[in-house]
Amino acid sequence: MTALPTRHWWLDATAQATDGEPPPAAALHVRCHRRLRGPFTAAHFLLHQAVPQLVERDAELVAAARALEVESIAPELMTIVPTPPQTLTNLASAKERTRFYPATRALRIAHGVAELLTDWAEAAHPKGVTIAFRGLDDADPTDRDLVAVLLRRCDPAVLTVVVDGAGAADDLLGRALAAHAHRAPRLPYVDPELLPDTDVAQLYVDADGTTEEPRLRRAYEALPAEERARRHTARAALLAERDEPTLRLGAIPYHLERGTDPAGAGVRSIVEAVGVCFDKGFYEAVVDLALRGRALLDDAEPTRTYWNLTHKIGACLCYLGRGHDAFPYFEEMRRGSTSPDVHMGTAYLMAMLYTRFLPKDAHDEDLALAWVNTAISIADVHPDPHKRILVRAFMRNARALVELHRGNVDGSLALVDEAMAITDADFGPDEQLLHRSVLLYNRAQVRGARHDHTDSLADYDEVIRRDPDYGDYYFERAAQHRALGRHREALADYAAAIRLTPPFYEAHFNRADLLRELGDEAGALRDLDHALDLEPDHVESLVHRADLLLARGVLDRAAADIEHGLALAPDHAQLRAAQGALFSELGDVEAAYESYSTALHADPTCVAAWANRAVLAFEAGRTKDAVGDLDAALALVDDPELRANRAVALQALGEHRRAVTDLDRVLAAAGRADPEPLYLRGVSRFALGDAAGAVADWRAHLAALGSDDVSPHAEEIAARAGDALREGAA
Repeated sequence: MTALPTRHWWLDATAQATDGEPPPAAALHVRCHRRLRGPFTAAHFLLHQAVPQLVERDAELVAAARALEVESIAPELMTIVPTPPQTLTNLASAKERTRFYPATRALRIAHGVAELLTDWAEAAHPKGVTIAFRGLDDADPTDRDLVAVLLRRCDPAVLTVVVDGAGAADDLLGRALAAHAHRAPRLPYVDPELLPDTDVAQLYVDADGTTEEPRLRRAYEALPAEERARRHTARAALLAERDEPTLRLGAIPYHLERGTDPAGAGVRSIVEAVGVCFDKGFYEAVVDLALRGRALLDDAEPTRTYWNLTHKIGACLCYLGRGHDAFPYFEEMRRGSTSPDVHMGTAYLMAMLYTRFLPKDAHDEDLALAWVNTAISIADVHPDPHKRILVRAFMRNARALVELHRGNVDGSLALVDEAMAITDADFGPDEQLLHRSVLLYNRAQVRGARHDHTDSLADYDEVIRRDPDYGDYYFERAAQHRALGRHREALADYAAAIRLTPPFYEAHFNRADLLRELGDEAGALRDLDHALDLEPDHVESLVHRADLLLARGVLDRAAADIEHGLALAPDHAQLRAAQGALFSELGDVEAAYESYSTALHADPTCVAAWANRAVLAFEAGRTKDAVGDLDAALALVDDPELRANRAVALQALGEHRRAVTDLDRVLAAAGRADPEPLYLRGVSRFALGDAAGAVADWRAHLAALGSDDVSPHAEEIAARAGDALREGAA
């Protein structure tokens, strides 16, 4: 009997019924509705199942690698998981918080959870485990992304995912379902039997508004409005007694905004949830919550709370890459308020939109400068003396970024120095530690942009001394170590960055690049594999891996990477050059030449395409074309191998004087007696009538080979050198 293939499942009501096998029975059924616990509702449930079992088997596996993810999603479990490294960012009070996480952090946490669940499945369920997810249509994007990652990264023989419903949205989950799940009909919903005296409306309330049963919702809606509000308030109080922090991000705000005091207790619960989600980097949840909070307030006379929620919406839309959607909120704030804080905050974010958050083609550095200058002018006269110091420094730091993007690197550095001086002059040594670390980090970045790698490294050393567990610092410092040739230190920093943060592909990509430079192709390939596990559409990782696979002769995998990359970026010159190398390996010279030409049309600075096309032209007998391509390549980069190749082509054209010039440069760059260039220079010297020079080069060529190696040119050298000696004797 042949075993059925293992696969993930997508149960979809629109799928056609078939006679195929049914999905496997699930060991865990996970409710994902955001009304339960807000962001990572499904992840919270799964961690509560997996972490205790993992800790029992191998506590270090959780403590060393995934404590940060556990703390972010299921803080109740920290009683059994050691506290992860603490940074100035997560230790700062609300008033001192001047750094916020990038929007990508939530997806990185999802990858960490997926890796933890894989470890759990292998340890606790060696024969495999099936997890069914329900309610993803109403889930926070964090959970949708998590399930997408599980579908893409988990071997279904280890962990099988069954998605019940979830529609066909064009997001990570929708694309993962289409690519990695077997679509099958969803079973029709059957109302369960209820006892005659069941309070059906209360069942709806107790389900926190997440039930799919129509009769429960009908009974709930039939209640008088006052009774519905009373029941919601009572349910919120009951949940609050459980003292579970994540309930305050989902069910408790849901009930209180529908309870007896929506504008009071409801708004307060939403403001609390907004603050927690904002600090954790769960920005989609912030937008949802803040919009709900605004709806509970009377915008005819907006309060500070209303404007704070509006500001959070605009800021989060910026972070999420939806900057154009943020404009109306900032306009509303400027139109509706005369508060200096409101106008300063919107001016700052408008500057950041035009220099950072909008798509590249919408950046406008002049507008960014105008807006940040407005923010500075308000900050400098802020009515609160204590806050004035902080915002004066903060806004100058913001302008430093604008100046850096304008190309004014020296001006950017001066602004960061000024911001640091303002802070140091007015705050005590134990105040504003996070803000000071941000300024120092930014100065390190600006100094790196000025190619002042030594001073940049000194700043990174100091900021790491102050905040040793913030992984991004190590990632950035690695680049400065590398620029100074300190490769061992750079590798150590990449390892630290990977250890201290949720998974991110950039660290593995950059380390792979360094490992390849150092000759560790196997290590580079491992890192590129992991980078593409995390971000399968990262084009540069596809390019680098394709190059390594081509060099190793793994043509089928290289072809897959090239095809995938070109689907994402059809005009990518390096991918077209890799495609040319692939066709060349397959013996299709015409297609290879066309690919190199396409690469050069897309990017005339692509050295690999010039060099490799020159090889094809030379082998086809088009020597002048080969020399022309090598001329173009050498105009971009003075590389000894390219000069040696051009010398060979020039010799074929009889241009020996140019060939000698190239070979002189090749031998000078080598700094040693290099056998092949010595032989080639001898050939050209002989052709130019310099027999003595030719004989000297050939003797050096033979000596460089050593006594155990025989020159492939020995007979030719003997014949020519003999003639030269006879001519000299005559």
